[in-house]
Parts: sequence; structure tokens; C-alpha cells
Amino acid sequence: MTVAPALHRALIYDDPDRFAREVGAFLRDGLRAGDRVLAAVAPEKLAWVREDLGAAADAVDVMEPTALYDRHGPMLGTVLGYVARHGEPGRGRVRVVAEQPLAPDGGRRARLPARREAAANVGYSRYAASVLCPYDAARLPDEVLEDARHTHPELDENGHAGRDPRFMDPRAFVRERVRVHPAQPGAARCRLAAPEDVAVARALARAHADSAGLRSAHADDLAVAVSEVATNALVHGSGPEDMHVFVDEGTLVCRIRDGGPGRPARRLPAAGDEPRGRAGLVDGPPVLRHPRGRGHAGGHGGLAPHAAPGVTGA
Repeated sequence: MTVAPALHRALIYDDPDRFAREVGAFLRDGLRAGDRVLAAVAPEKLAWVREDLGAAADAVDVMEPTALYDRHGPMLGTVLGYVARHGEPGRGRVRVVAEQPLAPDGGRRARLPARREAAANVGYSRYAASVLCPYDAARLPDEVLEDARHTHPELDENGHAGRDPRFMDPRAFVRERVRVHPAQPGAARCRLAAPEDVAVARALARAHADSAGLRSAHADDLAVAVSEVATNALVHGSGPEDMHVFVDEGTLVCRIRDGGPGRPARRLPAAGDEPRGRAGLVDGPPVLRHPRGRGHAGGHGGLAPHAAPGVTGA
């Protein structure tokens, strides 16, 4: 079966009229084509879009973006789950507009979601999906806008829409923006020699997350990430395997190491490829960071952006 390539486009806008016009046109075209349509934008911007769409706005599914983007892993699973349910090739198409509530100061927290946008290209590629990600040029710093140009294959900016030559291979983008923290002297350590050691590593990570003041949901995310990467090291790596936990420049780090050679880089799945398991792996050290003591889990492999068809989206 031939599948139309997924569209993942950044919209860089600088005034409300352009946002309403471009987003309204994108959603309207989807509704006219019979696509399932979702909007995850701030309430005041949703009002602009509703005004532009008129009565057709009633057919648009809605998600509240602040809650959606609160946790990176569940967010990607929720959006990919919606895309999987309604955009299965040959059975339907889906359109999504999702604007992240990014910090305007350009700090590290404002740039972390760019890795998620890069990884999303792998997940979207399997489905009949068009995804539009707006970025407010009037309030976001240049480095965030530049990340948007690097992580979206298509760009709509200054009235011109099309392929962006600045788009980077997602794995290359992630590698460039992942810092592998060396283990610090005095870091808490546990060995990973047997399957039962995964539970020990998870408990150690969770205890340090609680001590660092991470919110319970974010500490849960970190514990899951540690479990996945530790299991990966045991199953696919070679000795020695261990985990160190420490704080480095305000970042809670869970560093998992093994002696394996790693995997060769793989191409991205192309549209029309036979799906195999989850959405696909992003090569390079997997990273999970959180506000108030962000966490990092590093190993020789990658952390999958999970498609979760059963997650309620709208």
C-alpha cells in the first residue's frame, strides 16, 4: 500500500490574525476532506480559531495544552495514540494543531521539547497525518525558533510554506543536544548484573527523585525510564553494567552504563514501511528531564517514543 507522506510543519507567526488565518485554513481543509481534526492550543487562541471556522468548529476535537504538555512521555503517547486511532493508512486521515506552552525566556526548559519534536517525526511517519506546530515569534527567543526550523521537515514563515532545507535528521538533532554527564565522585551506585537489579535501580532513582523534590508524576516517569534503559543494558549490552545517581548543575542524573558497542545508526522508517512494534527508536543517549531537578538516563541505546493507541485523546 502506498501511504501519503506524513506532514509535520512549523508555523512561525507574529500576530493573532495570522495565527487564526493559517490555523483556521489548515483545520478547515482537513474538515472538508473528511479528516479527523484535533486542536491543542491555549483557550484564547482556540477562541480565535472558532471564530474563523464558524459552525465548522464544532467538529474539531480539543485538548488543553498545558495539561497535555506537562509530561513529555505521556504527551507524545497521547498525540501518537490519537494519530494511530484515526490516521491508520487506508482507513482515515488525521490533522493535528498543537502549540506547546513554551517559556519565553529561552532557557534550557524552553529548548528541551525540541528533542521531542525531532523524535515525533519517527512516530508520525507511519500514519496518514498532518501536524501543524505553531510558534509565536513575538514572544519566543530566536534559539527556540531555530530549533523549530531544524525539527520540522516543513515550515510556514513569512507567507511562504514548503520544505525547509534546515531540517535535520532527528537522530542527529538529538545527539547534538544530549549531554552525557560523567559520573561524579561520591555518586550513589548500584550494579546491574541480574534482572532483579532493575528493581533496585528503579528504587534508587525514585528515592533520589523524591529527595530532589520532583513531582510524583515526574518521579514515576524517571523510574519507568530507568527500568527500560537498565533492562536494555542487561539484555543487549555486556559487562560491566551499573547505574550512578547524582546531581550535576541542578540536574538529577541517572547514568546507566554498559560495555556494549552500541548500535549502528539506522534510517528513519519511510512512509509505507511495514510497521514493526512501537513507533521507532531514536538513537543516542536517552534523556528524561524534568523541572525542579530534571532527570537524565543515559545508556548505549535509545528511548522509544511510544505510540499508545489506547490512551484517551479526545
